[in-house]
Amino acid sequence: MEKPSVAVPFDENLRTVAPEPVRRHGREFLLNGHRRGSGQQTAVPARGRVRALVIEPVETPARPDRLNDEFDVVLRLPVPAEVEQLTAVLRRLRPKLLLLKNSLDSIDEPIVAACQQLDVEILVLARPVYGLLPTPSLRRFGGLPWIRLRSGPHRRTGERVKRYLDLGVIALSAILVLPLILAITVVVSCTGPPFYRQQRVGAGGRLFSMVKFRTMRPGAERETGPVLAQPDDPRITRVGRLLRRSRLDELPQLWNVVRGDMSLVGPRPERPEFIAECRQLPHYDLRHLVRPGLTGLAQLTGGYAATVEEKLRCDLLYLNCRSLRVDLTLLALTALELIRGFPRG
Repeated sequence: MEKPSVAVPFDENLRTVAPEPVRRHGREFLLNGHRRGSGQQTAVPARGRVRALVIEPVETPARPDRLNDEFDVVLRLPVPAEVEQLTAVLRRLRPKLLLLKNSLDSIDEPIVAACQQLDVEILVLARPVYGLLPTPSLRRFGGLPWIRLRSGPHRRTGERVKRYLDLGVIALSAILVLPLILAITVVVSCTGPPFYRQQRVGAGGRLFSMVKFRTMRPGAERETGPVLAQPDDPRITRVGRLLRRSRLDELPQLWNVVRGDMSLVGPRPERPEFIAECRQLPHYDLRHLVRPGLTGLAQLTGGYAATVEEKLRCDLLYLNCRSLRVDLTLLALTALELIRGFPRG
């Protein structure tokens, strides 16, 4: 029989509203797992269960779960407005897990840092797009799929390994890629300059000059100014449409990867003209914590038709679960999409 969920609100001072006590083995406990005492509450974990704190949406009904059957759920609450509030709750209740049922963009780096400092592991409720991740990244608790967020000192070592992977893949593929780049250069040169340089925003918010094959007619933005590309953009040439469909127009960006401006896998670099508007979305600047990439979750799941919000969700997910295994998986999926012709556009 499924146990009822216990949602415990908290006031502005983060003092939990005391629930009704229950009797267990002749001792009096509160429903959230704390023993009634004369002074400060003392945490009493359920035998054999990991203590967990659940954060769930307030404005929309949360997905039903059976987390109480598997964990000692000490508290359910909405996302705190300030990280100090959450820190106070974590210090008092001492959970081992924080289960986030909101979308990933509802938390930011200070919350992740607070959990890391207090040795609290974060699990986020998985969304359909997370299915692109390797199966071991997904776990199932309480009848729902979850993904574990990663953070910590290993990231610096991981970035070095990622850099070696980028250069190694480029070196091994050079014998096939260089003749292809030369052939495309000759074809595109028939209608004008073969390459097109554009300012993009990279890691740390730094600008760099991204190079790609020209897919639009020369001077396409002379009258309109910077405009986001559309799936059936009339400015695209006939050859350019084929290059975009197959993503071969991105090949010259391998030079940006060699220079260190980009990586093979990461968030898609955006133009500085659009950054100011995009920054209105919560946590958008977190994308700039890593090098942008030729391919990634957003590029594989949405294509040119994806909205800025959809791309941001994918980018935030990648930021929090990136690893060598994830990068290799996304590179393999990109190779498969190259063969299929990127059916999502």
